[in-house]
Amino acid sequence: MEILVTCLKVTVLGMGIVFIALVGLVLIIEALHRITGGKIGKRKEAGIERTAVVHEQKVEPEESAVLKTGMDEETEELVAVITAAIAASLHRSTHDIMVRSIRRVPAITPVWNRASRQEQISARL
Repeated sequence: MEILVTCLKVTVLGMGIVFIALVGLVLIIEALHRITGGKIGKRKEAGIERTAVVHEQKVEPEESAVLKTGMDEETEELVAVITAAIAASLHRSTHDIMVRSIRRVPAITPVWNRASRQEQISARL
């Protein structure tokens, strides 16, 4: 019976210490949040470069004709896929969205990381 009481005391003591430590961490994080002015986790818009510039606008039927000079089929398909993805994420029609420019972002991941991703993707196909 003594062993059971001792085990319960150790369990309650351990759980109490963990609870107090977690409460202390919450208080420290809230204090840091107040000291920094609530800017933890927020991004500054000035330093962010957007990869795709998207303008939403109502397009009249006369203006919706696409000029196909200078674009090959792959570029047109890429624009169509990107427009459909943006429309799906915004829950809007593709007629309300016009993709004006697409820029490829340079890869900042290491070569070994990209090779591993490509290997995993090809293994699943």
